[in-house]
Amino acid sequence: MDEGTVALIAAGCGLFGSILGAALTAWATKAGADRSADAVRGQTHDQATNEHAHWLRQQRLSACEEFLDAWDECTRTRKELARPVTEGQHMPLRTELHQAVTRMLERARRISILGPDEVAQAAQLISEATMENIEREDKFGQELEATVARLRQQETHIRDHSPNLEFEQMKQVLAHANNLEELQHLYSIEELERIVENAERSATEMEEWVRQMTAFGEIGEQIINEGARFLADFKYNIQVTEENRKAFILSVRNSIASPPMLKVVS
Repeated sequence: MDEGTVALIAAGCGLFGSILGAALTAWATKAGADRSADAVRGQTHDQATNEHAHWLRQQRLSACEEFLDAWDECTRTRKELARPVTEGQHMPLRTELHQAVTRMLERARRISILGPDEVAQAAQLISEATMENIEREDKFGQELEATVARLRQQETHIRDHSPNLEFEQMKQVLAHANNLEELQHLYSIEELERIVENAERSATEMEEWVRQMTAFGEIGEQIINEGARFLADFKYNIQVTEENRKAFILSVRNSIASPPMLKVVS
């Protein structure tokens, strides 16, 4: 092999080596760029995930706080409506109570959108139970109002038709029942008939009056019994409400507790 051929082969090898080195350098540079891009994408994704998780927890917390505010308002209004009215005291309307429980239902629906499911289900059940209790209170109030109207009507009827008792003359006649001669001297037959007739009419009126008074007493007893039952149910419902509130808050705390944050690649 002559010197020219050797020089040509050496030059070819050098050129191939240069090309191979450039290719390896370009591949290494691209691989490094790809790893850097992947790291940036991962860092961006992790940061976005953490930010979204934080935003979602804040939204859930806000929704639960708004729900509790509506719940407190509803409970406070129910208690105010159940208390006896004092002079100069503001008494909320039933419409205000219905507006409060409607807000509860609306905010429970917002929780159902944001989640989590267990908190949303608890809020919905509490709202529906509260609405059911308020509807029962409305029904009781209507029944009580009708019963009180009957009581007042009965009271007026009894007062207007109180018995006109005429037993005094009959007592005097009976006092002389053992002495017919004296009885004939004091009273004529017509007078005795009139006295007996008046006494019979007074007895009939007295029987009717007693019957009305018995009905009057039964209505009053009905009001007392229904009132006592309502107060017992109301106190129980309030107690259950407080227990549900504690359970709801605990559920919220467990559900929106901050999970471990994703590690951000620097």
